[in-house]
This record gives sequence, C-alpha cells and structure tokens, in this order.
Amino acid sequence: MRKCCRSLATLLLVTAGGPVLSQTPPELAAEQVAQDPNASAFPVGRLGVAEQKFAQGFSLHETGVVTHLMLPLNCTSAPEVIVVHVTIQSLSNGVPSGHALMSQDVPGYALDSWASINGTQGMRMIEFERPRLLLSGDYAFTVEASGGSCMLWTGPLGDSYAEGQAFIINSPWITAWLPWNRDLSFQVFQRPR
Repeated sequence: MRKCCRSLATLLLVTAGGPVLSQTPPELAAEQVAQDPNASAFPVGRLGVAEQKFAQGFSLHETGVVTHLMLPLNCTSAPEVIVVHVTIQSLSNGVPSGHALMSQDVPGYALDSWASINGTQGMRMIEFERPRLLLSGDYAFTVEASGGSCMLWTGPLGDSYAEGQAFIINSPWITAWLPWNRDLSFQVFQRPR
C-alpha cells in the first residue's frame, strides 16, 4: 500500500475509533405555538408603500447558546429575490433595543411554510450560523424581509404568551416598535450551558 493511502487509512481508523465529539442537542427554551384560525397571515416586508416588521419578546430561563428559531413563514411570492433578516436583541424599556446580539439572513426559498391537516401553518427553521451564549433574561427577536414580502402566521388576539410582548413597525406610518394586540407564533431553541 502506498504511503499516502496508508496515512489516509490510519486517519480514518483513528477518527472512527476516537472519542465521539457531540454536543448536547438544542432544547426548547420559549414558545407560543397557538395560531389564529380566523385570521389571515400578515405580510412581512414591502407591500405597496408600506413596509412591515415584527418583533416578539421572550424569556430565557437558563443561560445557554441560542441555536435557532422556528417561525410559520412563507415567502413563495418571489422566493428567489426575498431575503428574511432575523435578529435577537436585548430589550430597552421593554421594547427591542436596536442592538442585535445575533442575526441571520435566510433566502426566501427556504421559507415555504404550508398548512397542515388541522389547518395550522407549519414552522420553518431559522438557524443561526453564529450561535451565541445568552444569559437567562428577557430578549426579543425581530423579523423583516427585503426584496418583496413574506407571509407570517400569528397567535390569536390577546396575550397568548405571558412572558413577552409582540411589536410591529408599519412604516411610513409607524416608525418605532409599537405593542401589538397579539403575540407571534414561534419557538426558540437553545443548548443549555
């Protein structure tokens, strides 16, 4: 056997027989999965002269690495040009601070939520390429889209998630985060420390 092939074979044996390098799988850290069966989805991004953005406050009860979010988003209207931008922010006076602790851009074609048999919309994963350790406490995630609009399904009217508030920006009329009359439908996952 040639020297290069013996080295590769040895490397494969060492790798196969070596210690397994696994991480603890992410766990559900916060969620509000109820959806309003009587409401249509809300547009995220540009729609005519308006541009809508959404945010949702949530609580982390443990310190850990936030790995991903699950959201009921569908961007099939123009998936090849849409980019969804998601951030996790600290809160300032109870609203998103504008200071992104983490962010991720997702192409629209990856967000193709569809209705299940029971009529609720399926969730789609937004995985952070650079997950970050966040201390237990209160945060918010924000969702916006460029290049078109996506559809976001939300929770029912009222306060279905007691540990956080949903917010909306609908520029040019509303240019700062305004509390909204319903919570978003979401899941936040973290790998506990």
